[in-house]
Order: sequence, then C-alpha cells, then structure tokens
Amino acid sequence: MTKRVCVVGAGVAGLTSIKNSLEEGFDVVCYEKDTDIGGLWNYHTTVKEGDTSLYNSCSINTSKEISCYSDFPIPKEFPNFMDHKHFKKYLKLYADQFDLMRCIRFETLVEKIEKTDDNRWKVRTTNTKSGKNSTELFDFVMVCNGHLHEPNKPTFPGLNRFKGKVMHTRDYKTFHGYEDKRILVIGIGNSGADVACELSRHAEHVYVSTRRGSYIQQRAGEYGVPFDHIALNRYVQSLPWDIMRPIHYNKINYKYKHSNYGLAPNFRFDGGVVTISDDLPNRILYGAISIKSNVEKFTEHGVIFDDGSMVENIDVVVLATGFTYSFPFLDNSIIEVDNHFSYLYELVFPVDMEPSTLAVVGLVQPFGSLAPILEIQARWASMVFSGKCILPSPTERRRVVEERRQFLKKTYVDSPRYSLQVYFIAYLDTIASKIGCKPNLLKYFFTDPKLWYKLYFGPATPPQWRLDGPGKWDGARKAIENVEENTYYPMKTRKSGAGELEGLYDGWIKWLKRFIMFILVLFLLRFVFSNGYNVHSLKV
Repeated sequence: MTKRVCVVGAGVAGLTSIKNSLEEGFDVVCYEKDTDIGGLWNYHTTVKEGDTSLYNSCSINTSKEISCYSDFPIPKEFPNFMDHKHFKKYLKLYADQFDLMRCIRFETLVEKIEKTDDNRWKVRTTNTKSGKNSTELFDFVMVCNGHLHEPNKPTFPGLNRFKGKVMHTRDYKTFHGYEDKRILVIGIGNSGADVACELSRHAEHVYVSTRRGSYIQQRAGEYGVPFDHIALNRYVQSLPWDIMRPIHYNKINYKYKHSNYGLAPNFRFDGGVVTISDDLPNRILYGAISIKSNVEKFTEHGVIFDDGSMVENIDVVVLATGFTYSFPFLDNSIIEVDNHFSYLYELVFPVDMEPSTLAVVGLVQPFGSLAPILEIQARWASMVFSGKCILPSPTERRRVVEERRQFLKKTYVDSPRYSLQVYFIAYLDTIASKIGCKPNLLKYFFTDPKLWYKLYFGPATPPQWRLDGPGKWDGARKAIENVEENTYYPMKTRKSGAGELEGLYDGWIKWLKRFIMFILVLFLLRFVFSNGYNVHSLKV
C-alpha cells in the first residue's frame, strides 16, 4: 500500500516538498489555508492575523541564478532581482511543470497534528470557506509553514501612551496614507531598510532606530555583477577567513564609510549578517533618513533614544523587529525549542524522534538564497522517509545540534535573528553529502576542466547539486554554463558600445584566468604523481 505524506503549506518549501515526495513514490496531500500557492509571495492588499505578508515593493535579495530550484532555472528574461510578481510567476511555472497543483487542497487550515499509537499522524483540518472539519491519517508529515507569520513586537517604556500609530512591517503594504508624516522605523534589517527608504520619498522625514547598526550591501557588486555571484563561490569561501575578513570589510566600506553615515555596527564584520539595500546610504545622503540609536522610551508624541537625544512629533512607529516562529498545530513536545533555538538535527528532524516520520522544511536562514536550501531539505527528508537515507542515532543527532548551538553562541551577537543562520554552500554540501549528490570537484578537474572551473570559481548555482547522485538532472551542466548569459540577457535591451579599455581589460582577464588554470593543473599533476594517486578511482 502506498504510504501517505502530509505537507503543511504550499509556499516555496511546500511546493518542493510535494515534488520530492511524489518522486519518492508517496501519495501526497498538501494543505494550504490561502486560495493560491506562494506562501509569503502570494501578495494580498490586506493582512489577516496569522498570515504571512509582504509589501508591494518587495523584491528578492538574491539573484535569480542563485535563487532557483536546482532542476528548474528561472527564465532568462526575468530580471536578476525579481519583484514578488515575477517570483510568484516562477513558482507557478514550477508547480505546472511538475504537476503539483493536483496535490493541494486550498482554503484548508491545519488545526492539529497528533501522533497515533502506531507511529502514524492524525491530521485535523478545517475548510476556511465552508467550516467543514476533516481528519485524515498519514505516514509522514512535512511542516512547511515557514517562520515569517508571527510578528515579534517588543515592548518599550511609554509605548502604551504614545498617541501615534504603531504597526509592524508585516502590516505595511504601500506608502499611501503616510505622505508628509514623521515616521520612526525600529530595526535595520532588510525589511526595515526597504520600508524606510520607500517611505522617505513621501514622508516629511524618516528616522531609523538601531541597537547595533549594520553593514549595508548593495545588490550590484563589482562591475555590476550581482553581489552573490561574487560572494557565494567556492574559491572565495575556501580562502582563510583571517585574510578575507579585512578584504570584505574594505569592500563593503569602499563606496561609503559606514561610521560617517551612522551605520557602523558595534560587532565584528563576521558577527552578524549584512542588510541588503541599494538605497539606504543615498537616502541618508539626501537627508531624507536619519539613523538613531536604540529607543529608551516613548512620550505621548515623541521618542527618547538611549544616547539622550529626542525626536518630537512622531506620527507613525513601524516595528521592523522580525518574527518569531511556532507550530500551533503540534504538541510542544514534538519540536523542542529553547530561547528561539530549535533542537532539529540539521534544522530538519526532531532530535529524539524515533522513527523519524516528521520533518521541518524551511526553519532556516542562509547567507544566500532560501529556495535551494529548502529544496535540498525536502530532497533529504523524502529520502529519509523512503528509507534511502538513514539518520544517525538520537544521541548523535543531539550532539550535532548542541555543537551547532555552541558555534552560534560563539560566532554571532546574542540575538534570536541568528538562531537559524547557516552558511549557504557549506549547508548545501552537508545535506548533499547525506543524499549522495555533492558535486565531485576532483573528478571534474580531471574529466571536465571547463565545468570544474565554473564550479570552483563561478557562482554556486543550485544545479551544481544535480550533477551527480540521486536526482541527477541531465540539464544541470547546461544550466551552469548559461549563468552568465542568463544574467545579462534581460539587461541587453540595446546594442551597447564598448568602453575605451573594455576590450583590453576583458582580454587581460581571460589570459589571467588561463594562467591560473595552468598553475593549478601543474600543482595537482605534481600532487597526483608524487602520491601515486589513481585518477580512475574517483567516485562518480
């Protein structure tokens, strides 16, 4: 009898969970409380309590070549940094390509998921339109409801007697209604920066309060290349961090010295994440935004900051203070959470559950794109359910989780924001090793040097994890080869002349690349023959 998988949510995580569960031969039912797929990316002009939500001007913070599912590249005509409409369209294309819509039951809220005595799952749902209740049994559950639906709303002294409007970024949609207002945005993450910049074009003035400050990264890197094409590659991440830290620090300060803009954080460069914003320094430069320190307390019409400064006549306070996560449909004993830290093995499986029949897909925050991370979690989870991948013992899983907890404590500032943080390439490689689909760089160095060069020196695009092993995709190599063409295709809308030295520069770079390749070949050949290494023993 075919075993059944319940998927909760039809967003980015839910869609790939449906696909991978189907590929493992399961009967899949996905419950989605909205009327369409997309989750967070399903834009609505109003917000209901408990819903995910985004603002109308929202765009993705990672480029399209990094942000796709590994076996379904984003169309080359789409912009590199897509707005929510383009990204939702991509999700629609993905769902249609793999016939996922047939598995989704829309307008269905998951009320309760309980484990039965025979290690199955009883799932109780309510149809939000008719009010009808239903209960079904499943062998496995994939929780894909995300972590951006419960706003974190900190309290501040005096906020209860503040006479102006107080709202969270989750409730913000457009600038309409905020024209000529004096606005305070609390928080300087990606959403806080976006909302502050948009409002600053229409409001009388915008103040941004930040406890620690932040480094600001623009989407366009050197020579206009998407910044993540440069940052997220294996070569850059293989270099010693003690050497790279000052280089990255100088790069991020090159266009504007953060301390002159009031942005410089009070932690080391690697002690937190950067904020993605193309516009924030410019809006500060134009005098439309002022950066302030942490809020000490509110008055009826203003705010006092912890440096003693004060701003009067504030009309609106926007809390850009992030989100908390919870699983209201699960018993608290199923997923152990301590001070915002979840005891999930590799952020997917509850550490003590035996057998492992429940997986969480999407409770993660990478230094990079989210979609490929969620996809590889779903690939792994579905293979664990089918018995193709075996988890270590609960004792070993708990040891790994505790090791991660200590690493986070040592590395980052003390903030719930970093409890879900992972390094993009390292995490993908870790899970890929468990699946058996980690790209074999040494093999490609000898058998396909051109591809190896792109894998090592090029951006870490998701098709890298479809070259080998289970789930191998025949189009992976071509997708990797087409990255540069797809990146510039939507921007080449006229025949452009070359700069005076552009041809000379491009030629110099081409020969430099060849020289580096030649040196690396000599080095590795020397290593191979001096150690008697057998090239034919390389694993496929």
